[in-house]
Amino acid sequence: MDDKLLQLYFEGRTTEEQSRLITEWLDADAANMKHYQQLCRLYEIGFWHEKPETVTLPLKEKFRWWSIMREVVKIAAVFMLGFALNYWLNPDMEENIAMQTIHVPAGQNAQLTLADGSKVWLNAGSTLNFPTRFVEGKRQVTLEGEGFFEVKANKEKPFIVSTSTYDIKALGTSFNVMAYETDESSSVVLVTGAVQVDTKDDEDFRLEPNRMFSYNQGECDIKEVNVNDYILWKDGLYTYRSEHLSVILDRLSRYYGKKISYKSDVADLKCSGKLDMQEDLEVVLDGLSQTAPILYKKIDEEYIVVKEGR
Repeated sequence: MDDKLLQLYFEGRTTEEQSRLITEWLDADAANMKHYQQLCRLYEIGFWHEKPETVTLPLKEKFRWWSIMREVVKIAAVFMLGFALNYWLNPDMEENIAMQTIHVPAGQNAQLTLADGSKVWLNAGSTLNFPTRFVEGKRQVTLEGEGFFEVKANKEKPFIVSTSTYDIKALGTSFNVMAYETDESSSVVLVTGAVQVDTKDDEDFRLEPNRMFSYNQGECDIKEVNVNDYILWKDGLYTYRSEHLSVILDRLSRYYGKKISYKSDVADLKCSGKLDMQEDLEVVLDGLSQTAPILYKKIDEEYIVVKEGR
């Protein structure tokens, strides 16, 4: 990968196609990620050591920015930097607002704080697109994947999470969104406060705490759930209750970035339990085999799960 292209990437000046190619390059090899992180540190050092007179920020703004950066450095993910240098030099010019994107590779998750103080946790394989600051009376981000949001209250600026099938509007609340484009279904689980879900089919749904909105091929449903089952992933745990094994194995496959194959007799099995996603995949599969009648074997880079006794 050309270092000059990566520099443009840091500055948020790559095209959508270039950004996609860089993301694939980062996911392809750990050595690529290491090289990226080294260049990233060099870029940050050069950026922060500009002459003081070239950047003028009020003291309050400096503390706010450093607070954001302290959160960002916790991210175990690919942070497509896209720093808004123009915004720093011209903070009152709306057209200088830059967009930033975070993509989380397999086997990792991410945590960050947005410009308004709202906090976001992102699960493996997720992508979040957001502005360096919010304007025009609303706060809007775009999610592909799974994210948990703790929204800072602001009645004047509703917080909107956009997915491919619906928008979630909140004023000050916490909720989980799972909307992977590769899945047939997606969901919104409300923990606190209230949200409104606006589908692309012009249907509106209002959620109360401990309710889940689900969307599957145009069909919408709302039901009561145990919210902890849907948010513990941000703490590295995956809980499930009477869940089809196909759902569990597909989630493990996406999280770890490994192919897991199974047949219908395995897919139809149901089980309940809790898995520590901070462990290696084989340790997790060993634990799963203790609660379900299954065996697995690894051939090359593929895991094959079969029903015990077959």
